[in-house]
Formats: sequence, C-alpha cells, structure tokens
Amino acid sequence: MSPSLRQLEYLVAVADTGGLTAAADSCHVSQSAVSLAIASLERTLGVQLILRGPGRTTALTDAGRQVVGEARAVLTSVAELGTAARDYGQDLAGRLSFGCYTPLAPLHVPAALATFRTQHPEVDVTFVEGTLPDLQHLLLEGRCDLAVLYRQDLVPGIAVDKLYDQPPSVLLPPDHPLARRKTVSLRALADEPFVLLDVPPSERYFRDVFASVGLPMPVAHRTTSFELARALVARGLGYTLSVQRPPLERSVEGTPFAVRPLRERVPTTPVVLARAEGARLTRRAETFRAFCRDFFSSGA
Repeated sequence: MSPSLRQLEYLVAVADTGGLTAAADSCHVSQSAVSLAIASLERTLGVQLILRGPGRTTALTDAGRQVVGEARAVLTSVAELGTAARDYGQDLAGRLSFGCYTPLAPLHVPAALATFRTQHPEVDVTFVEGTLPDLQHLLLEGRCDLAVLYRQDLVPGIAVDKLYDQPPSVLLPPDHPLARRKTVSLRALADEPFVLLDVPPSERYFRDVFASVGLPMPVAHRTTSFELARALVARGLGYTLSVQRPPLERSVEGTPFAVRPLRERVPTTPVVLARAEGARLTRRAETFRAFCRDFFSSGA
C-alpha cells in the first residue's frame, strides 16, 4: 500500500500543532481518526513517525521529521495541480513563503517584497525572519520555499544560488580619529572596545575576520539587534563590523556614525538564496528565485 493524501495531511497537522487533539481540531475530524491514520501510515512505511508524550503532546522522530518535509512537498504538488489546471503555464496565483536572516531583513525584505508584489500582485507573499539554523530547518520541513541568508554553516540538503558578496566595513563613532581616513586597519583598533552583532553564526565569522589579521576579538558589548549595535557605535561606546553597508549613516536615534572600508583583505561571507535540495519548486517560487537573482545583481 502507498500512503494516502489524508494520512499525509494528518501527519503534517500533528507536526504543525504539536498534538493529536489539536491536529484533529484543525482537520475537523476526531482524534481517533488522526491516531488511526498515523498508525496506519507508520505500518505502511515501516518506521515510527511520532512519539506520544504526556498531556496529549507528541514529538516527531528523526524519520518523522524527514517524512513531514516530504509530505509537505507532496501536498503542495497536489495543490499546484488545481492552479495549473485553471490556467496551464500562466497562473502564478497562490502563497509564497520566503525567509530572511534577521540582520539582513531590514535592508532587503521591504524593497524586495514591494517590488515583487508590484510585478506579481497575484502572488500572496509572506516572510519570516530567523537565524541561519532556523531558516534551514524551515526549508527542509517545507514550511518555507526560499530563504536569503549567508553561506555559512549550511546543512546537508540545502542548495543555494549566490546573490552577492562583499567584504565587511567598520562602523566608527563620527569623531573617532580614524573616521577621517578613507580606509581603516583592523589592527589600528586592536585595543578598542568591539560591539558584536551576535546572531548565529555571526560570532564565528567575525572571529575568523579578526584571526585573519592575527588578532583576538575584543568583545565589549553583544547585541542581537543591528540597530542597537549602530546606536552604541554612534554614542561612542565602541566600533563594530558589518557586512551590510547601511544607506543612511545614522542610528535609530538620529546620531551619525562613520562607515569605512577595511584596509586588510579578510574572509567574506556571500549572501545566497537557499532552498531545499531536490525539492520541486512551485511556479511562483521559481519566479521569485529568478526575480531575486536580477534584483540583487542590480545592487537594489
């Protein structure tokens, strides 16, 4: 026997809701119907998919997580049949979900989202922010179609298209003596406090940058907020490094700071568009993928 679409639908509902009862409610069926369908699916596949915990909670096994990702792809493909039948080869209508690494999101999501919606208003676009591990997890589970992130710590099963690559810049208080120079040596800042934008895996990348010029990383302040890091620098509380160059050299408080290129050649971390390797992208996801390649190559 082959798994039924109903069994796959119930399994995905259990993964999304975290329990058999909640999954039954979301599918408008009884809990016993969901439980029997999952048990039958486990017998068909010959593996255990869920672990039943206390308080009617469930957790996916490793096999369950893999099957859920494949089940989402199957259900999406079936849903796509209806769209294709209505207007073969033309209709892009439907939902598209894309992710973006949190520090990149303020600089890229608004412009990309607005431009794509102008070109393709029939596509219902949603987005999610997250860390690199979180976004890759969403891609592999089929809960996100594409994601803009750095090419770091990629897990097996993730494929990428390179969008752009640029070296980091240094952000300095406006009255810092080095702010008058065209380029700044990281070695010249060795004894000064460093503000670390700490969103995984940025710490390891910046440690690699410092190590490439033979320096330790002197962290004085840590923050997960791009705006807070810039505000601390603008207030003279240290300097920071940023792969993204802000279009406005002012903090959220309106206080200026200076942005200068690094003099040394240091490691870079390309920005890429990621997807689940081997997954069949929907027509709208392929359209968004092509859009991103053009959008980012234009320097937008």
